[in-house]
Amino acid sequence: MNLESVRNVILIISTLVPGFVYSAVLTKFVPLRQNREKEILLLRFLTITAVNYAIFSPLILITGAWLSDRPLYQVIAWFFIIIVAPACLAILSAEIIQHNGFAWVYRWLHLYAISPIPTGWDWIFSRLGRTGPCFILITLTDGTEIAGYFGPNSMASSDPERKDIYLEKVYTVPPDGGEWKEVEGSLGMHVNGAQIAYIEFRSSE
Repeated sequence: MNLESVRNVILIISTLVPGFVYSAVLTKFVPLRQNREKEILLLRFLTITAVNYAIFSPLILITGAWLSDRPLYQVIAWFFIIIVAPACLAILSAEIIQHNGFAWVYRWLHLYAISPIPTGWDWIFSRLGRTGPCFILITLTDGTEIAGYFGPNSMASSDPERKDIYLEKVYTVPPDGGEWKEVEGSLGMHVNGAQIAYIEFRSSE
């Protein structure tokens, strides 16, 4: 690899990696609308990278001015700027989105913000990690009811093209609507999202 190739690699890393790290970390906590067009995705990465560099511009100036003769410290500083900083910004953004942190600003401006979360499915299941476990009553398209417990060992898919859910506990529902009874020996149940008509969420308390 010649010097020009090394420079190209460094250029790509410095311009795209911060945006990629931010997006990758953010989507771990908040399911977002995805655009599969390469141009839009590239522009998103570049925009996030620009914001990241703007926020941490003082550190960039310090790295160039005061650490020019200390290559090890420069490497550490740029690792923080390119990898750690965008990850921290993503976690902060996830906290703001999950708790609707700018709601007071929107109310003050008399505006209603469109949720960045694409579907109600993604919205409710992304909140369950914060609001706590709950009981779920699933009604399938054929009218069959499945009662279960959605807890820390349960899972709901965030894949936009395939919705499914795994319930760690399954219950039987008496015809008279009485108390649910846990199915003994059950290791949980997987339900195909395509077969779900609607879901009712009930408090675990």
